[in-house]
Amino acid sequence: MDDLSRRQNKFIRKVVALSSAGVFLDGYDLFIISVALIFIESQGWLATNSSMKSIQMGLLNSSALVGMFVGALIVGNYADKIGRRALYVIDLVFFVFFGLLTALATNITELILFRFFLGIGIGADYPVSSTYVAEFSPKKTRGKLVTTTFMFWGIGSILAAIIGFSFGRFEYIDILGYHVDSWRLMLASGIIPAFIVLLLRHTMPESPRWLLSNSRKEEADKIINDIREKYGLDYSQDLSLVEPERKGKVSELLGPKYRRRTLFAWIPWFFMDIGVYGVGISIPYILENIGFKGTTIIDKVNSIFGTVILDIFILIGFVFAIFIIEKIGRLKLQEIGFIGMGISLIALGLYYYNGLAIVMAALAMYLLYENAGPNVTTWVIPTEIFPTRLRATAQGTSSAVSRLGAIIGTFFFPVLVFAYGWSFTFFLIAVVMFLGFLFTLILGIEAKGLTLEESSKLFLEFSKFLDELSTKVMEAAKELKEMVEKYDNLDQRAQKIKEIEHEADSIVHKIYTRVNYMNKPLESVDVGMLATKYDDILDFINAVSKRIILFRVQKTQEMVSFADVILASVEEVNKALKYFGDFDEGDFDSIIKECVRINELENEADDLLANSLEQVFNYKNPVEIIKYKELYEYMEIVTDKCEDVSDIFRDMVVKYS
Repeated sequence: MDDLSRRQNKFIRKVVALSSAGVFLDGYDLFIISVALIFIESQGWLATNSSMKSIQMGLLNSSALVGMFVGALIVGNYADKIGRRALYVIDLVFFVFFGLLTALATNITELILFRFFLGIGIGADYPVSSTYVAEFSPKKTRGKLVTTTFMFWGIGSILAAIIGFSFGRFEYIDILGYHVDSWRLMLASGIIPAFIVLLLRHTMPESPRWLLSNSRKEEADKIINDIREKYGLDYSQDLSLVEPERKGKVSELLGPKYRRRTLFAWIPWFFMDIGVYGVGISIPYILENIGFKGTTIIDKVNSIFGTVILDIFILIGFVFAIFIIEKIGRLKLQEIGFIGMGISLIALGLYYYNGLAIVMAALAMYLLYENAGPNVTTWVIPTEIFPTRLRATAQGTSSAVSRLGAIIGTFFFPVLVFAYGWSFTFFLIAVVMFLGFLFTLILGIEAKGLTLEESSKLFLEFSKFLDELSTKVMEAAKELKEMVEKYDNLDQRAQKIKEIEHEADSIVHKIYTRVNYMNKPLESVDVGMLATKYDDILDFINAVSKRIILFRVQKTQEMVSFADVILASVEEVNKALKYFGDFDEGDFDSIIKECVRINELENEADDLLANSLEQVFNYKNPVEIIKYKELYEYMEIVTDKCEDVSDIFRDMVVKYS
């Protein structure tokens, strides 16, 4: 590897490492409580009443998850509003401050409250860390790098089990002559790494992609230049397509443009977390119930050893995902993962009472499929399929919805086991996993190999040129309608239409100078044909206005009717084009409906031409017959050109569906 490659990799590794460190602490702090609970139960803090005690334990078990729901829901939106870097640093303050307070808690209420606030920090880090990595990653390795980042969540949970197993063998540890409860040390053990990461994250730059999308080009250029000079990494080409965007709103996620993508980001992750947390946090309890039985604390801690062994399969799953996510794509990986999880749970339900070895094997397969599949892909996908102004909001809301699944899984798993038994519970969660597969199949959008701009806006830079072109066509159609209706200042109006047509020609020229560099999935021929046909509409509107000036004929009702049909046709063509500005399969039906309407208007223009010519041929003056005939025919040709555009739309629907 040459010196330049080493310098470039150094920056990417720094971005991934500092984001991974936060995700590592997420997994660590979430799962360390499952071990600490064994000791907290012996503190005398819990109610003697079994009903109240179960409520307290449930609140303690899920308080961080509720905090994550709040943190992910709120902070993701703020990361899109105020930037990535500020929250990239601030969320670590929660890890340090409330991590310390949980270790110093003096009663169960304080512990529940502090775990809730710690959860806000964890929930905040989910959208910020993943978005930060995605926006600095090259498109060819983005999935791999974001997956690597999330892998450290698994490493954090594994280390939590190891630390819990190690510390848990002692009731307390002597530090400078003081007996410190081992569970307090477990909860405090994440503070020092969190503080170090907090300091190091403070040195990181703001995302230039976010700055560009928020019209802060000067700041973005400075960061791009600094990175180029220091690391030899040039983001200028990758970010050249980023345009200033208006501020994103949470409500947009469920609007017609992004609804399908939002549901794809939300629903499978929600189902997946029911299984991840319902089964995952209960693994020590499952193992204790079937093979690590005992009455002492040490006996209970021994069940954690089995968890450590199984957690190795979490890591194997993540490593497997890193190597194949860019090869087979996000969708296939998620679908296979859900199916594998469901089958593993069915095996657990069928053979749960057949011995420890079978249960361990089924749980190992479950964790492998989980972390090679949806536990990775559901985290990656929201960072890729939304524009910059909505990326962190989408990731945050997706994470928040998933926390609802986690809360449901954590709370109801033991309830279902108590009420209906182990087999029923595993079968029910298997059904939930198959639902995750089904919704992935129905809603899925593949973003493998696309830049963030390509995967969030398929027309890329050409959408803005086509929008400009469609606007010019609309201006000309409106000007023609006004020209025909008012029939005054004809020379000035014709000149204005001519100027609009010349402005459109320059836009078409821009499209053709860039079209050869356009990336898939939309091929260059589609954009080129579309630009040409749009330009044809304008050429014939201009031709109509020229003939009105040249022929100096009297205004007729037929001319007004033609102008109305032309304007309506252009409006429908532009409506259809808007869907292609950021489309997915859910828009195809709407595009076809617009095409049908354009065809109906063209038929209306054909009928109008036939009726108009019938009247024209009754004129006595041959010159007037020729003039009106040619004028009406040219007006009808404008609607033919609109239909040509709709034909291209139909072809594209067939191609991309």
